[in-house]
Amino acid sequence: MRIGSGEGFWGPIVWVILALGILAMGFAVWLQGRRTYKRGTEQEEPFLSGEKLSKGGGAVAGIHLYWGFAEALRPLLSRLVAFHSGFVGDYVGWLLVVLVVSLLVVMLS
Repeated sequence: MRIGSGEGFWGPIVWVILALGILAMGFAVWLQGRRTYKRGTEQEEPFLSGEKLSKGGGAVAGIHLYWGFAEALRPLLSRLVAFHSGFVGDYVGWLLVVLVVSLLVVMLS
């Protein structure tokens, strides 16, 4: 079965077979994993980015996890702060503007 379009064809059966093959390969890799997990040992304690967390504290802010990215992108992020108002209507408006521009680009190209 082939579904034709203006840009070529699409074979859904081929894609289903490909997806099943990828799932089978993933399952085969999973089967090769180590079976050394033990309940009630140190393996169950929280471990985040090389740091052992205290018993009571498991909350780590995202800024700490992505510090390197935030530091590298600081010039861009500081300019984007002006657009961050916290009002949901503003974000919906930006979404609509980007959607309309994207549709125009697709339709006119």
